[in-house]
Amino acid sequence: MTKRLLVAAVAAATFLTPAIAADSASLSHFLEQWDINNDGVVTLDEIREGRAQRFYAFDANADGCLDRDEYARFDKVRDAGIARFSPEEQTKIRQIADGLTLPRNDADGDGRVSRAEFIDGSVGWMKEIDKDGDGRLTARDFPE
Repeated sequence: MTKRLLVAAVAAATFLTPAIAADSASLSHFLEQWDINNDGVVTLDEIREGRAQRFYAFDANADGCLDRDEYARFDKVRDAGIARFSPEEQTKIRQIADGLTLPRNDADGDGRVSRAEFIDGSVGWMKEIDKDGDGRLTARDFPE
């Protein structure tokens, strides 16, 4: 199995795994996906690393950009993972996942998202989710 295929499989699995019990399924799902060191806190470094992993997994032709077809695959995998939750939780998760979409990351408007654009989107995305503004994502940042 190639390294790229392995990373894609891991990334896909992270979107498709059901959430563990926590304050809410959306919180649990987010932490399961992004809290790399499993300490209950998601940092900007973890967001950047997670976005880099996802970018690498879906950049099928390894050209350093996600084109519309690659993004369509990314959207399909993300949507399949979200569909496993209740309608109420889906709404919460989609509000967070919106920060990963092509329109939100195509900073130069060329219809493709470069690795730099995707990684650079980390700061703004984290600020949107970080409701208490402490620079860390925890249970306090997720509505119940």
